[in-house]
Amino acid sequence: MDNYYEVLGVAPDSNQSTIKSAFRKKAKKYHPDMECQGRDQDACIDSEAQSWKKQGSVPVASMRESAMRLILEAYRILSDAEKRRAYDRSLRRQRLEQGGFDYRIFLKSRSFDPESQAKLIIFDLLHNLDEEAIAIYEKSKSFGDFRLERWIERGEAMDAEYCLAEEYEKRGRLLKAYGIYKRLIVMEQEKAWFRYYFDVVALKFRTLLLQKMPGRIDEDDYLDRLEEAIGLDIGLRDSAQFLRKKAEVHLRRKEWDYAKDALDRAASLVPKLPGLAAVKKRLVEAGY
Repeated sequence: MDNYYEVLGVAPDSNQSTIKSAFRKKAKKYHPDMECQGRDQDACIDSEAQSWKKQGSVPVASMRESAMRLILEAYRILSDAEKRRAYDRSLRRQRLEQGGFDYRIFLKSRSFDPESQAKLIIFDLLHNLDEEAIAIYEKSKSFGDFRLERWIERGEAMDAEYCLAEEYEKRGRLLKAYGIYKRLIVMEQEKAWFRYYFDVVALKFRTLLLQKMPGRIDEDDYLDRLEEAIGLDIGLRDSAQFLRKKAEVHLRRKEWDYAKDALDRAASLVPKLPGLAAVKKRLVEAGY
């Protein structure tokens, strides 16, 4: 498998600006001149990159075009957060598979060792053995303060925890998923690792809290989770949305003072947030 970071000459933790700059530098070197005659070369390169990102493939002809195809494919993958994360995981899986023995059997035989079990969780997640990974993750809690980042590289641990949160969410274990997403957000705020992918993590958390949890967990617990999420301070709009949801829950419960407080806090953050006017109207109708 080609290493697309090496193809573009960038580090694996490069941001999108660095990746785009490296792509354009490489593309200028290998792009067939006849394709850009009479045109702005940067615009030409950007146009072709977008075209091939949509099509998902590049025609191969000369060696020059073959090199350009690889550069465009590298950019297509690394400039898309979801595709890049999947590609990063495939690189890690490739590294694990380069040994000459059955690594999984070795790790399973060391059930007494928390570090081996942490590595087994990573291995299973990378090989789509999700049920097995969850079972080991839950069993490993018997070690006491079992945290993946204690035994493996922090970024790899965060990615594994994110995968576990997704699996818990799929299985309807929403509070477990919430707890992991929350911890990952705190870790990212302390020291960034997700970087280019953090917007996706935040979106997952927001969707879970605003769309999936209502009506599926105890309502008092739900209000507590909303207040916790506001305290995470992911962003003004996110906090305002969580406050608006709190106001809606309190309205339904006819807890007018709490509803007004949540509404006022939301409006102070994002005055024109969609949905606030409807909450305010209901409060006015209730005499507040």
